[in-house]
Amino acid sequence: MSPQSDASVPDVVVVGAGPTGLMLAGDLAAAGVRAVVLDRNARPVRIPKGNGVVGRAVLELRRRKLLRGTGLRVVRPPRFRFGPFTLQLGLLRGPLHVLPVPQHRLEGLLEERAVRLGATVLRGREVTGFEQDGNGVTVQVSAEGSPAELRARYLVGCDGARSFVRKRLGIGFPGVTSAGISRLARVTIPAGAVTRAGDHLELRGIGRLEPFRPNRTAHGSITIAPADALDRSAPHDVYIVSTHEPRGDSEPTDELGDDELRASLRRVLGAELPYTAAYAARSVVANSRHAERYREGRVFLAGDAAHIFSAGGSAINAGLLDAVALGRTLAAALRGAAPQSGLDAYESERHAAAQRTLALTRVQVALEAGDETGEALRDVLGELLRSRATARRIATLIEG
Repeated sequence: MSPQSDASVPDVVVVGAGPTGLMLAGDLAAAGVRAVVLDRNARPVRIPKGNGVVGRAVLELRRRKLLRGTGLRVVRPPRFRFGPFTLQLGLLRGPLHVLPVPQHRLEGLLEERAVRLGATVLRGREVTGFEQDGNGVTVQVSAEGSPAELRARYLVGCDGARSFVRKRLGIGFPGVTSAGISRLARVTIPAGAVTRAGDHLELRGIGRLEPFRPNRTAHGSITIAPADALDRSAPHDVYIVSTHEPRGDSEPTDELGDDELRASLRRVLGAELPYTAAYAARSVVANSRHAERYREGRVFLAGDAAHIFSAGGSAINAGLLDAVALGRTLAAALRGAAPQSGLDAYESERHAAAQRTLALTRVQVALEAGDETGEALRDVLGELLRSRATARRIATLIEG
């Protein structure tokens, strides 16, 4: 990075080129705000992560015309998973909007929009420090080992659960770490070893498994789903699998060996899953955490840097909605359309929304518990969920 002239000084520096950071940069650029996104990775990450967007953020994507000409389709499902239950939402005009899309493709669409509108995305730039004063923020950056500085009016940390920005600010991240561990992968199962039969799968040597929901066993649970149900371009014989079992002494890892994956599947299923190849295998320990605050002066937090959830399907929705709210707030402040005190509106709006999402995801985890409390919760809520009105109300809360 070369020294900046006044004309090149951005209004906002965004740290992290995930869905939240790219959505924010695009919204800022659309409002005429000069935004620069910095990401430590030299190129976009292609490892499979999220498989779709669930909730009101889908409508925000559609409003921005991001889905035109992509072949992607928004659905309002008649059924949706909530912990161990399936919410029966009805065939017409379900309250929940779902966009099946691989995360890397969503990021590509968001980056294309942001750049087209005037934002700048710089990769291979790691933020190593920052200092703020009454007029702006000076950001220290390492670019291919060379130090540089970038000056901006505001800084936003969209840099994930291990956020450097949040830690540098000294903002607490209280919450709960799961006692279980999940091992995830995409596996190839030959056609002769699996049959798709209506609403379930028949696997050779194992029997019947229901897709898209945990199948409980004596030693944990397994979730399995055809990859092409979420990504039409995926091969027909690829399945997304994940096991969940007690953590013990295991530590999460971004690279999971085939022996460990097979051993986990064997423990949970009591049999061998008949797959021939696996890729993108990793293990994760679920956390449910919430930043104590989302702002320190001219520095903000959004997305996973501000909140992480212990049940799937919520993180991208919450992060994109953070970006919408923060983009609106920062643009108003930079245009002089709102006083500096108006910047507090972002935290007051989104902190409460994330707190509700945390509650919903923690309830789902509690419903999965194998103890007597979990059984009691499943018994009571299972009866309540026989009412479609109750199921639709929960779906409305998930929608955000």
